[in-house]
Amino acid sequence: MPSTQSKWYIKLGCLSPIIGILALIYLLNQQIYLPGYIIFFIFFGLAVLFLYLSNQSEEKEKKKQIDHLQSIVPKDTSYVESHAFISYDLLSKIAVDEKKRRIYFWSPVQSGQAPVKRAYLNMPYDISSYRYENLLAIEIYENGMLQKGAINQNEKTGEKITALGQTIDHQQQSFSKLRKVIHRKVSTLEMKIIIDDAKQPVRVIRFYSNIDKRLKKDSSEYIAIKKEADHWLHLLTFLMEQSE
Repeated sequence: MPSTQSKWYIKLGCLSPIIGILALIYLLNQQIYLPGYIIFFIFFGLAVLFLYLSNQSEEKEKKKQIDHLQSIVPKDTSYVESHAFISYDLLSKIAVDEKKRRIYFWSPVQSGQAPVKRAYLNMPYDISSYRYENLLAIEIYENGMLQKGAINQNEKTGEKITALGQTIDHQQQSFSKLRKVIHRKVSTLEMKIIIDDAKQPVRVIRFYSNIDKRLKKDSSEYIAIKKEADHWLHLLTFLMEQSE
């Protein structure tokens, strides 16, 4: 999660090699070779250090925000968290209370008309809860492309989804050779949940979202994330079946 400190580290990290190159060019023109190369490598090392510090700062801020999010719980004192997952971008959280047969969603408090697109430290959250039967459909998207999904088998589900302004199409999508090459690495993996709620019918849980770090499909990190996404698809599908 970017912070003011991490942004400054990134700026300094980008500036350091530029200064190093300019210093090297100047000293080489002055026929001062060894000090020129030494100064260049020093500034290059500073660039690596600043980028490392930026990453550490972001991880520290993210941990603080996760702790903050975990501290926000439903007002119902009998709430028991049976299953839970915090979205990769910290903009949402999903939890299941099996005893009460309810699903809970955490989402940012909207302070204006524009939706919150990036989490920030100590960001406030709203909590909404629904019965199992309010689940209408679940879809898993990878790089923005539908991979698999499930729909509530109640005969009125289609009407409800249409009334909410949503559409469902779980047909297998075909890909060209070029798109298959592009999608060999994964930048986003998310779950779209359609709820019988006219105010906010769609909830999105991101298991991964990082354009700058695309994951290979045979990497251990991707396999773990994919396993988590499949777990939640199967769990929510099971809960929908229990409500029928």
